[in-house]
Amino acid sequence: MSPRSPSLLVALASVFLFGVSNARAASSCDTMAPCAAKACRIDANLAQATTRGDTKAQASLERSKREIVRRNDDGLRQERKVALEQAQRRIDQRTQELKQVQAGGNTAKTKKAEQKLDSARKTYADLQTAPL
Repeated sequence: MSPRSPSLLVALASVFLFGVSNARAASSCDTMAPCAAKACRIDANLAQATTRGDTKAQASLERSKREIVRRNDDGLRQERKVALEQAQRRIDQRTQELKQVQAGGNTAKTKKAEQKLDSARKTYADLQTAPL
């Protein structure tokens, strides 16, 4: 075993433990108010990006962190409401497209339209269940 192996093991163990503590921190964020929880999740993700050395993610997360400072819980709820309304309009549009394609009788186009509708429904469901 080389003389560097013990220090390498210590380094790997500290990275692992740091990752575990970030996971715990992210899960504890869910019990906070919406804005505080979002800031907490951003901090946890920022720590992970820093650990990985991902500079693009760090820059993006730091920008998000600056933006969250100017927001409040009502603003986040309003953004969610607008996003859900847009997703519902997309579902309505995809439903209409599916009806038109079904009237044409082309099974390949019908299948593609059904997939698009399923995707729109999944997006809507994801928005509903995502934390603020």
